[in-house]
Amino acid sequence: MKHSDRIVKLRDALLDAQAALRTAPHAGSVVLIVTGIPAAGRSETVHQLLDWLDPKFVTVHALRRPDASQRERPALWRYWIRLPPGGRIAIFFGAWYGDILLPVRDARGTARTFDAVPECRALARIRRLETMLRRDGVQVVKVHLHIDRRTQRKRLRALRASTLTRWRVKPVDLWLARHHAAVRRLADRCIRATHRPGAPWHVIDGSDGEARALTVGRVLLRALRRAKEPAVTARTARRAPAVRRRHAATPAAFKTHQEGPDVSAEAYRRALQVLQGRFALLTRRRAFARRSAVLAFEGMDAAGKGGAIKRLAQALDARVYQVVPVGAPSPTEQRYPWLWRFWRHLPRRGEIAFFDRSWYGRVLVERVRSLTPAVDWQRAYAEIREFERQLAEHGIVVHKFWLAVSREEQLRRFRKRDADPLKRFKVDPEDWVNRRHFAAYERAAQEAIARTHARHAPWSVIEADDKRHARLAVLRAVCERLERTLDAGA
Repeated sequence: MKHSDRIVKLRDALLDAQAALRTAPHAGSVVLIVTGIPAAGRSETVHQLLDWLDPKFVTVHALRRPDASQRERPALWRYWIRLPPGGRIAIFFGAWYGDILLPVRDARGTARTFDAVPECRALARIRRLETMLRRDGVQVVKVHLHIDRRTQRKRLRALRASTLTRWRVKPVDLWLARHHAAVRRLADRCIRATHRPGAPWHVIDGSDGEARALTVGRVLLRALRRAKEPAVTARTARRAPAVRRRHAATPAAFKTHQEGPDVSAEAYRRALQVLQGRFALLTRRRAFARRSAVLAFEGMDAAGKGGAIKRLAQALDARVYQVVPVGAPSPTEQRYPWLWRFWRHLPRRGEIAFFDRSWYGRVLVERVRSLTPAVDWQRAYAEIREFERQLAEHGIVVHKFWLAVSREEQLRRFRKRDADPLKRFKVDPEDWVNRRHFAAYERAAQEAIARTHARHAPWSVIEADDKRHARLAVLRAVCERLERTLDAGA
């Protein structure tokens, strides 16, 4: 069969698969990562794919070095916010491999080697990311285009010879071409380190343009067809690992409810003023301008999460914080990997994000109410630990609070809210349904705290039957955490 006949057949199959993916219920998405050496045909290949596909449902991302805004968030943030929803395709030039596969000059102007920089942590993070995306229904397709040194030089000379194409050859391309062997060794090491059954690499010869496009198109076609299948099944999912001893001991007040002291109105007013002033000064320190904070609040309904957040926010300039209320995922959010909606709200340096409920809903309400299959919430513990580790490594202060209210106090607050026209909106039928699962929620919270408490992302369990005590305890814990962190980094 001629190349032209193969192309017509492949194009029809791609369009059919793309249309089927868009209309399939609970469809996954496809992320195509294209890497390669200069002049290997990356741009031409992507252009050909866009010609074969319906481009309205394909997004192309060609990210360069992180700009100032992107450097204020963890390294993977700029990729998370660009992930495609279910039924769609995203094509990335380089994606999260870009910084690793693009060598930089050292002091002598020579190419670095793989062993010259500590990339092992970044590659391990990439492996975990791709595993998580695959389990959430994202087909990660990785293509590396390669040509020999002679062909590369010939193509670069041809591009530079014409005024119409000279702009396509940048100084970095010429530098990379001069270090062809070193770049190839670096790419080979990276590919071997991240080649996995669920996200394999496809190394393709870029010498013949038509053959190259056909090969990449067929790889993409297989991914489109796989994306229609369920992400994880009970047969293929592994059991969640048992609880392991963490580096940090779990909170002293491990039980999710203990009696707390009552605080008088006058003592509360004085202490609140002092603690809010202390908190305000900490967030104005120069050291905090190089960091940010993520404070997550969990607890039973009517535990006082909103009130605690309000007292923290009162001490701040409204321009440096955001309150992120978290409820059931919207239809749009359900089309993305489950952590996507939390990555979107990460704060810039010098800012704070308060999460009124958080990513822990995956192992709390979704577990207790059977809203998520067991295999999904069981793997969420490891995914949460990885998420919080990335935040902490970037310098984000992560602290989590469980506000523990007794069953009797919760009922009293429900009835009080129902009797107050200004607060009646705070109680809905779902709150009463959740109350029937009170003991199950406590067990789920205890396991979540045990499995995700760490020095870099600790839990504080706050006795919350007395609202005044709880608000002061939260403020005090935040201040102490910021003081330790900022003083250590000063």
